[in-house]
Amino acid sequence: MAHPHIVNFINNLSENEIQIAEEHLKKSTSFSSRLQKILKLFELLIANKDKQIPDNKLCNELNCSTGALRVLKSRLLEKVLEAFTFDKHIYNTNIFSEYDIMTFKLRKKLLILKILSRSLNQGKTEILYEILNQIIDTAKEYEAYAALIEALTTKKYLKGIRAGINEFDKLNEQIIFYDTCQKAVNYAADCYYRLILNNDFVESLSQKELDNHFQNFIQQMEIDYKKTKSQQVDYYLNIIRFAFCEREKNYSEAIKYCDKLIFIIKKSKVIYRKERIGMILDNLSQIKTYIGNYKAAAIDARKAQQYYIQNSFNYFSSKQQEFYSNLYNGNMRETLKCIDKLLEQPLIDTGEFRKSKYIYYKSCVLFASGKYKEALDLLKMSLEIEKDKTRWNISLRILNIMIFIELQKINEADSALESLRKHIERQNKEEEVKPRDALIVKTLRELEKDNFNYERKNVKVDVMLKKLSEKDTPVAWEHYSTELVPFHKWLEGKKKL
Repeated sequence: MAHPHIVNFINNLSENEIQIAEEHLKKSTSFSSRLQKILKLFELLIANKDKQIPDNKLCNELNCSTGALRVLKSRLLEKVLEAFTFDKHIYNTNIFSEYDIMTFKLRKKLLILKILSRSLNQGKTEILYEILNQIIDTAKEYEAYAALIEALTTKKYLKGIRAGINEFDKLNEQIIFYDTCQKAVNYAADCYYRLILNNDFVESLSQKELDNHFQNFIQQMEIDYKKTKSQQVDYYLNIIRFAFCEREKNYSEAIKYCDKLIFIIKKSKVIYRKERIGMILDNLSQIKTYIGNYKAAAIDARKAQQYYIQNSFNYFSSKQQEFYSNLYNGNMRETLKCIDKLLEQPLIDTGEFRKSKYIYYKSCVLFASGKYKEALDLLKMSLEIEKDKTRWNISLRILNIMIFIELQKINEADSALESLRKHIERQNKEEEVKPRDALIVKTLRELEKDNFNYERKNVKVDVMLKKLSEKDTPVAWEHYSTELVPFHKWLEGKKKL
């Protein structure tokens, strides 16, 4: 299929974006027959959003060749993107924050300024100064430093020629100061995203390095804030302080920083973004999960979703947070709703890894609800997708064994356990297996001696179960780990039967 990314892009436009694009295309159709075909192509793709319409069918509908269809798709993308730059879209307060809209306006004024300044005919100077002063005043108010520096630089050369070196130097001092502000904001944002990348993607820093980074980040950002008084620097500084408190497990102090962040975001037009409120609420939900207040954590996650665009990446991340809170709280009805919503995402958006993970999540929910056969059927799908030798793979295998035990499929449990033992033996050489996983496998191998029956007295199993149940140890269960159904709680429940 030619340009599949264009088709996927069109198919995933929001209702508002479809309306904006369609209005623009309809206004353009009177100019040429090609534009009429572009509109028809757009309407065909929108009408078939839920299914991939093949290129040969599109060619038949549009009476064009495959090569011509490729051109039509490219032109369609151009026209849609063009529509998104119009005032009706970029000044929509339901989509963009006040800060976003103001930066769009500043950029448009800078564009007008460049166009006018290309021909410095007599009589344009006063209007150029007026536009420049408007840009400078607004950019200072909103801390739009990039636009501010560009405008001040233009004014420096424009006015310096006419007013002399003193005015040139005066403006240059402002440029130097606001360049310092811009660098401070860039540094603060970089600190924030470095931590996100390290925590959510690749753990490239050791624990000691991470502690040093936190301390260095906070120290430098405190210096920068004192120097610039930038609200943006203050925002990132409080986020780093909150993250450090969370890392130190000082949850009460972390909650205070979250409350402070919500307050300063709401009162500031410089840093206010709806999604930022959502992210802080998600962080609150996470902290409350750590302290065991699962009900309140689920409420905060649901509140957070109100600040995100429906079905956006942030929305689904928040839905995953709600899933965890409900699961830990034992609210299986709401947990199942969350996971079903997560599974609605198209594979192209989630990727195979996340899709596999969500199928595994649902297997865990079904297992915790006592629906072992349904859990096993789903888990087979997840195991088929998840072929990498990762920690997810180990958790999938352990759950598989637990299901076999519940279904009294002892031979299958034996076989799956032996396969897992060999897998961990290979992985241990690469230092990828966590101590808890190794202890769980050791416990299962001991249970295997009694056909996985824990009703009988087994001192070795008791000792290992006690270790698995303890908190704050190398083998302790952790929130947000791949072990969604805590093994020790499941085994304790087996003994009571």
